[in-house]
Amino acid sequence: MKFDRESPQQMRSKERVETVLKATQEIIAERGYSALSLSAVCERANIKQTSIYRYWPNQTALLVSLISFFEDDFNRQIKLLEEEAFDMPWKEVQKVLLLNLSDYCSKNPWVYGGLAAVRAELGIAERHEQTLVFFATRYAHLLKIGGFAVRGEEEAAVSRTYVLLLDSFMFAVGRADGAPKVIDTIINEYYDVLTSYLESKMQKNNA
Repeated sequence: MKFDRESPQQMRSKERVETVLKATQEIIAERGYSALSLSAVCERANIKQTSIYRYWPNQTALLVSLISFFEDDFNRQIKLLEEEAFDMPWKEVQKVLLLNLSDYCSKNPWVYGGLAAVRAELGIAERHEQTLVFFATRYAHLLKIGGFAVRGEEEAAVSRTYVLLLDSFMFAVGRADGAPKVIDTIINEYYDVLTSYLESKMQKNNA
């Protein structure tokens, strides 16, 4: 009989990856991407540098892993929102999405530092582009539930602009540094921007 179980070695490797990513997130949240180094991560994670080089040769590789982590982590939230979206007006979906993103950024302060690093790190541009395409596809599906009426090249262009607006929103929330009133203002402003941008692109009977 075959059992689908991880070997002790696989479990240790997964735990090591989680430990390293957690240390990376903490360093970026506390001191920014400029403070990130393999030695700093090893010290924070209490592991040997020989262990980390196997997976991450430099801090850019650590940032790539964080991007992948964010994709997987927030994609789960999008799936949950998609289930709710069938019973919600599309404008309400936009408000819930912004609230979810804001909450995620507040609970994960490393996101702001990561976004700043992605903007500054030239070596990460291609990976960042892949992330934009990934979320453009995911959000296009979410919008279609609400009556997204465009298709083809226009759909791709609208979805990309939509993702860039959300990317800008997360950066703005991160800069607010947890100030509730400022974050509320940002949410309301971006809600107006998103709904105004999408208004003509949604079916009228799904307002």
